[in-house]
Amino acid sequence: MPWIKPVKQKEMKELQINGNIPEPSPLFDRLLANDPSIYEAFLPLQKAIKETDLPDDLREAVITFVSMKNGCQYCTESHSKLLQDYVNVNDVKEWLQDYPQSTMSEEWKAVLSYADKLIAKPVEVTKEDVERLSESGYTPKQISQINQTVAYTSYTNQLSIGLGL
Repeated sequence: MPWIKPVKQKEMKELQINGNIPEPSPLFDRLLANDPSIYEAFLPLQKAIKETDLPDDLREAVITFVSMKNGCQYCTESHSKLLQDYVNVNDVKEWLQDYPQSTMSEEWKAVLSYADKLIAKPVEVTKEDVERLSESGYTPKQISQINQTVAYTSYTNQLSIGLGL
């Protein structure tokens, strides 16, 4: 149970917000909607992350991995279930945890290595880390999207953890 009261589904429909409010609204969104102006500002970024050029399976892998590293059980559970639909492994959390030795592609390993570093100690991310992504075939736009997805997920993990999810 969250530590603050979420906005009720009925009230979500009554909010005067420019943007696509999901229906039914997830608990996470209903907590953020306690401040409609901040929630309204949040929605375009949420939408943009979902609509990057990154393949859905990679995006879900990044979100699940970052959530695991940040200790956000709520996000880890929900996104690992989504990821499970995309990848053919028995335990996606174990697969992500052991990514350096896993069967995943070297391209994905480069992304998770970058994410791992960015989460653990951002000041230690180097130009070489970004160059590894480029050498793995990612375009500058995709590298920016990977960076944004990692940072956005860390932000949403903090929101979730800080509100008791």
